[in-house]
Amino acid sequence: MTAPIQHLPYQIDEAGNRHHFYENHWKQVGLDLLMRHCPPRGQTLLDYGCGRGEFLTLAGAAGYQVTGADVDPQCVALAAQKGRAVSLQAGDPLPQFGPQSFDIVACFHVLEHVENPRQVLTGLGRIARQCLILAVPNLRNLVWLFHRRIRLDYVNEGHLQSWDHYHFLNLAERHCGLELIEWGFDATALPLFSRLTGKLFGEKTQIRLETGLFKRAFPFHGISVLGLFRPRR
Repeated sequence: MTAPIQHLPYQIDEAGNRHHFYENHWKQVGLDLLMRHCPPRGQTLLDYGCGRGEFLTLAGAAGYQVTGADVDPQCVALAAQKGRAVSLQAGDPLPQFGPQSFDIVACFHVLEHVENPRQVLTGLGRIARQCLILAVPNLRNLVWLFHRRIRLDYVNEGHLQSWDHYHFLNLAERHCGLELIEWGFDATALPLFSRLTGKLFGEKTQIRLETGLFKRAFPFHGISVLGLFRPRR
């Protein structure tokens, strides 16, 4: 009998947990990237798989008109405290929202959980009028560097697939009708060095290195594959 899949935590502590900090950091990186190419002028934005709704707060404060959608009723309730939130129907998002129904679509660390990412991503591209800001876990991260065997505990048990930048670009551009505008980079953890820094100097110093020097040295080995795309019409 398989164990139940653990959901994302309904409460996080950014100050006390480095991993919780990064759950919102990639959203802020995504927002900064979006604002460089699509400055907020009241555009409508759908956060597909909004979780607790932190991106609704960030994007709403920046000037976008935000709507969140999630399959988890508790997440919908939490997100509704930060903006408009609706229950998400699993599968193809196009029938629920309609073609070109939002200026912008955001989707952070959701596609790795869906059974048919090509269908979902194609649908999101048809929903968006202007652009999509997307993030998935990076299969090319460096946590495996010093491990000689596969360990299941390093994998999120709810993930059905994963990508590096090459394969995510292939999915988006060749199969889902999207075009890359620009990559964004969140943080890069270096095995041993990151852990040693945290033990000696604390997590704040560790975060500064992972979002600074380590990221600049190894940008494509970060936590997320994160990019801004536009739909091809």
